[in-house]
Amino acid sequence: MITGAQSKIPSIGLSGPNAMISRLTFDPPIEEEDLERYTFNIVPDRDPVPRIDDLSQNYQRISCTSDPNAPVDCHFGVRSLCEILYTCGSEGRPIPCDCVNKFEYPDPDQIDETGATFTDFCVE
Repeated sequence: MITGAQSKIPSIGLSGPNAMISRLTFDPPIEEEDLERYTFNIVPDRDPVPRIDDLSQNYQRISCTSDPNAPVDCHFGVRSLCEILYTCGSEGRPIPCDCVNKFEYPDPDQIDETGATFTDFCVE
């Protein structure tokens, strides 16, 4: 996000550190307007990294299903992807097996005409 704001190129951060307070310490310095115009951060609940510095105006909070005593687990990109797919849907595309097997999301609805289940495709 820092590079996106400095370069004036739209950028997306997943659990990225923020830069509202520290923006003037970078070389070149970052204008608040550039953070607001060119950056977007996806912020999982309890993830410690996006808590570094203040959020800019463009961000989306998402849930984190990790153990409450393991907030660092909220920083894993695959877990965030699973949360986004579970919340927003996958539009019929397969979801990663880890979403169910590792992060304990519910099995997705069956859409395969062959009758195969999610478990048939994702055996640990």
